[in-house]
Amino acid sequence: MPTCKETRSVQTHLIMYPHMNMHKALYGGQLMHWMDETAGIAAARFARTSLVTASLDHLDFLLPLHEGHSVCLEAYVSGSGKRSMEVFVKVIGEDLLKSQRYLAATSFLTFTSLDRKITLPDITPESEEEKYICAGYEERRAVRNEKRQESMELTQHVDTRLPW
Repeated sequence: MPTCKETRSVQTHLIMYPHMNMHKALYGGQLMHWMDETAGIAAARFARTSLVTASLDHLDFLLPLHEGHSVCLEAYVSGSGKRSMEVFVKVIGEDLLKSQRYLAATSFLTFTSLDRKITLPDITPESEEEKYICAGYEERRAVRNEKRQESMELTQHVDTRLPW
């Protein structure tokens, strides 16, 4: 069985003017782009097949990421089903001048294999963090499945016609 560590993907960026919102902090959409990209690499390392992003759960913005700070995104697979997998992403900011690191955001993303014949292996956590994160996978998966059913019901009541 593959380990979380074997799926780990890391990206680091310096927060510069083009990445900032009007509060001189990292624009949330930019962070989401980097999170999806980093998580997608971790998922591909695990599944070794074509994948699509199925969902992004509970993106919790904990602290702002300011201009001149670095942002490090770290992702690893935290659970798997038959064709889908969950990837945990933690976002660590760093004030490079003060040498202070802080947890800025966390999220779980789900990726699904386009290969309908695939059966994914289980993932093996090793560190204390990985064991804690992976232990909650089944409960998060059940909540996601319930939310997906709610979303499917919602689609029956949403009008897609243009208003004019």
